[in-house]
Amino acid sequence: MRVYHVVTCVGKSHGNIKEKRHAHAENTCRPTSARNTPSWKVEVLPNAIHTIAVQAITESYGVVGITAPRLRNGQAVFLPHDRLNQGVQIRIVDNQITVEVYVALEYGLRISEIAHNIMSAVKFSIEKMLGVPVAQVNVNVQGLSQDSNK
Repeated sequence: MRVYHVVTCVGKSHGNIKEKRHAHAENTCRPTSARNTPSWKVEVLPNAIHTIAVQAITESYGVVGITAPRLRNGQAVFLPHDRLNQGVQIRIVDNQITVEVYVALEYGLRISEIAHNIMSAVKFSIEKMLGVPVAQVNVNVQGLSQDSNK
């Protein structure tokens, strides 16, 4: 899975300072079409997208922790800090990102409100940082906990 963002920068390079200032206004960056020759690719690996999503999730109010996708004996399995990416699944289809999130929430709070906030935060963060549309963010509540320290 790779997200490519192809950009072409076009501008004039001149020798003296006055012309450089003028040329700076002429510089433009725009998405590349097949006809433009000078271009480069920025490759964003799924692990980077996981990191963006994990950061957005952990900053959301009411989230006790990120959990594994599968329950163990009917209980949520909290992931340690170095394995939080396992609680976020990324799928990229037709340059649109779908995110599956597995979390445990604080007991006593409105689950639907927290889930909506997680969806909004993840979608906003990924779109802002990558410039690629997020088609869907699904929040899977694996459990509730009264203690915010797990």
